[in-house]
Amino acid sequence: MGESRGVLCTNCRKLISSEEPACPHCGAKRPTLLAGPLKALTGDLTTVIINVTGALYVVSLAVDPSAFFQIEMTSIWSILGIGSPTSRGLYLLGMTGALAWTCGHVWTLLTATFLHGSLLHIFFNLYWLRMLGPMTVSEYGPARFIVLYMLTGASGFLASNLWSNYPTIGASCAIFGLMGALIAYGRKRGGRFGDGLSQQVTAWAIAGFLISFMIPHVNNVGHFGGFVGGLVLGAAYPADSRPAGRATQLLALALIVATVAGVGLSVWKMWSFYTTGLPVCR
Repeated sequence: MGESRGVLCTNCRKLISSEEPACPHCGAKRPTLLAGPLKALTGDLTTVIINVTGALYVVSLAVDPSAFFQIEMTSIWSILGIGSPTSRGLYLLGMTGALAWTCGHVWTLLTATFLHGSLLHIFFNLYWLRMLGPMTVSEYGPARFIVLYMLTGASGFLASNLWSNYPTIGASCAIFGLMGALIAYGRKRGGRFGDGLSQQVTAWAIAGFLISFMIPHVNNVGHFGGFVGGLVLGAAYPADSRPAGRATQLLALALIVATVAGVGLSVWKMWSFYTTGLPVCR
């Protein structure tokens, strides 16, 4: 029999044996149930998300590689379209809005966050994520970060689909959601740190909205929906070091599973549509 190893209780965050059926400190049942899956992600969640997003961008381009070079420089804004996947590649992986939303593919509210429409699109979004992600994980913890990132992205896309139902993708809805959550956190925490955090992120959010309104074809409704979602969730979460409860951890894992399954569903539905002509809304 091997030696038991020490792990953190997923409820009270105190060190216990991995073989404990219940935490001796807080009494939680099966306290290490989620430790393994979450531990694989909590080393650097931002890097995990960036890698997954980058990989899906490459896959979306691989569906029709020639599209990467097809761009007409008709204006200064044409540079925004360099490295654009085709709509087929994006629908296959889970783009939301338009056809997908009309056919009831609600899972695309989650999957669309990980897809991008050009090199500059993914570069700027991942740049903001690299700046905001570690900060949000540090203040909210990994499980709450996952919930914030996924649900604020979904709230942004839901607002967009209900407003115009235009095809849409990108991490920016979730990024504005992280900003909203950090502002809410700073205001709840107060003091020098909280006030400073709230003021800094508010300035970033204002700058982000101003830039978004200056660039054509940007999903400003989605940004606003994600930002409001972040404010609401941030107000609901405690502004202290209290560990996430079991319900939040399970929700985080459920959102991860739902997103992976959603990509699979999109591939299955849209591949049949593109290759056989079968109705996508079947």
